[in-house]
Amino acid sequence: MQQFTKSHKAEVSACEHCGSKENLESAHVHGRDRNEIIDLILKDYTYNGIATVDIEKFEERFKDEHFPLERSILILCQPCHKNYDHSIPVNDKADISDWQEITGPLSEVIRSRTDYLPITLEPGDPELFKQELLVTKLAEIETTYKDGRIETKKWNAANLGISSNVFGNLRSRFEFRAGNWQDKDIVKVHVRIKRNA
Repeated sequence: MQQFTKSHKAEVSACEHCGSKENLESAHVHGRDRNEIIDLILKDYTYNGIATVDIEKFEERFKDEHFPLERSILILCQPCHKNYDHSIPVNDKADISDWQEITGPLSEVIRSRTDYLPITLEPGDPELFKQELLVTKLAEIETTYKDGRIETKKWNAANLGISSNVFGNLRSRFEFRAGNWQDKDIVKVHVRIKRNA
């Protein structure tokens, strides 16, 4: 998987939260980490608490469960990766006191729950993306949901200006606002320039 994630990191080439290009790392999406993927696969091979599995088939399924990579892997800079790892997945049932112990005061915990809807751009450089969007005035927003569904919508950016903030514009959409994207089980958003539309 490291080879695949390395290529994916090079392709994304910027932090999916803040847009930074420095110190990029691969992070598993909450609910799709290695152990959760392993447990998901082993359910099909477990009887009376004992798992019996062909290791080659297991490796193949383990790899397949990561794809598409956007469903399982986030590219984040080191600070965003650290914050993401310490934020609380919405469906986590752990005791709130455990969360406070790990991440600090409750207000920090609540804030960290709402901060991280990963948004990627294509092309990956936010300035280059905006330059191209100002010309084409059209992009495609691909929204990935927790159940693996991918929904695609057109973005008519006719009102976008030179001083517009692309990430701010996207995050201000009703479905991508804090609280709303969690309620809709959205895990990430990918936006690509539409050329020759």
